[in-house]
Amino acid sequence: MISIKEYLINFSILLSIIYVSGFLYKQFLVNSKKKFIEYTLVLIGIFAGWCSMIFGIHITHAAIFDLRLIPVIIAAMYSPNLFYILVIGSGIGLTRFSFGATPAATNGLYIMIIISVIAMLLSWISREWTRTNKMIFLVVALNIINTILIALIGVVPFNIYISVIVPTVFPVNIILSFVLLWMVKDLSDEYLNKINLLNSSRKDPLTQLYNRRAFMTYFEKFTSGKMDAYPLSIVFVDIDHFKQVNDRHGHLVGDIVLQKVSQVLSNNLRSIDVIARYGGEEFVIIFPKCNQTEVLHVIERIRKITEETPFIVNDRHIQLTLSAGVATAPEIKASQLLKKADEALYIAKGNGRNQIQYATT
Repeated sequence: MISIKEYLINFSILLSIIYVSGFLYKQFLVNSKKKFIEYTLVLIGIFAGWCSMIFGIHITHAAIFDLRLIPVIIAAMYSPNLFYILVIGSGIGLTRFSFGATPAATNGLYIMIIISVIAMLLSWISREWTRTNKMIFLVVALNIINTILIALIGVVPFNIYISVIVPTVFPVNIILSFVLLWMVKDLSDEYLNKINLLNSSRKDPLTQLYNRRAFMTYFEKFTSGKMDAYPLSIVFVDIDHFKQVNDRHGHLVGDIVLQKVSQVLSNNLRSIDVIARYGGEEFVIIFPKCNQTEVLHVIERIRKITEETPFIVNDRHIQLTLSAGVATAPEIKASQLLKKADEALYIAKGNGRNQIQYATT
C-alpha cells in the first residue's frame, strides 16, 4: 500500500521549491544576465529531483518511488534550450549515487538519461503547439515512457509493477504532474502580467520608447555615481517644424512620422543607450561611456539620415530635419546635464534648425 503521507510530502517539497524559485526569480534573478538565470534554474531543477529522492515514497520495504521525473517535464515544457533538459535529467540521475553506488542507482541514471533524450525530442516536436496541448502531450507521454522503462529495466519486481505501479502510481503521477506544471504556469503568467503592466507604465504607447518618468529613473541611476557611466552625454532631439506635418497631413500621419523617427533613432543607438520620448516631438537620449566627439558623431549620422531620406507615409513623401542639443559630463556637472542639453537644443533651433549644438560651461 502506498503511503499517502509520503506522496503528499514529496509533492509538497516540489511545490515549495517551485514557489521559492519563483520568488528568487522575481526578486533577484530577473535583472541578471540571461545565461546566469538559465544556469541557476537548471541547478534548481536538479536540486528538486534530488530532494524528491530524499523524501522517497515507499512502494514496498525494498522499493522506493519518487517524483524526480517532474523537473524534467517542467524543463521540457519551458526550457529555452533543449540541451538543458538533458543536463537536468542526467544531473538528477547522477545525484541518485549520493544515496549509494548500487545497481539501482545505475538503473536510475539510465532511465533519467533515456527519458531526458526523449523529452528533448518531444519538446522539439511540440515546440509550436499551444501551451495547453504541449503540457498534456508531455505529461502523458513522459509518464507513459517512464512507466514502460521501469518495467523494461526491472527497477521493481514485476508483481509490484502490475499491482501497484500501473494502476496507482502511474495515474497519480500524471495528476501530480499536471498540478505542479499548472503551478509553474500560474507563476509564469503572474510574472509576465506584472512585467507587461510595468512596461506599459514605463513606455510611451505611441513610439514604444521609454516615457519621461522612466527616463528620469535611468537618468538618476546614471548620474548618482553608483554606475561607471562617465563620460556621460545627454542629447535632446527635436523634429523641426513638426506642427506643419500635423497641419498639412493630419495627426494620424503625424503619429506615424513620430514612430518612424523613433525607429531611426533607436536603430542607430547602442544597446546600453537609453532613449525616451520626452514630450510631443522631443526625444532625449542617455549615452553612457560616450564622450563629446563620439556622441556628436552619432547624432550627426542620425541627422543626415533623417535629412536625406524622405519618410513615406500613405504614399506621401515627407521631408524632415532634426535639431539636437548635447551636453557631456564631467565637463558639465551631472546635475546640469538636462538643463544644458535643453538650452543647446533651443540654440540649435534659434540658429535655423537642422543642426547640432554642444553645450558649454
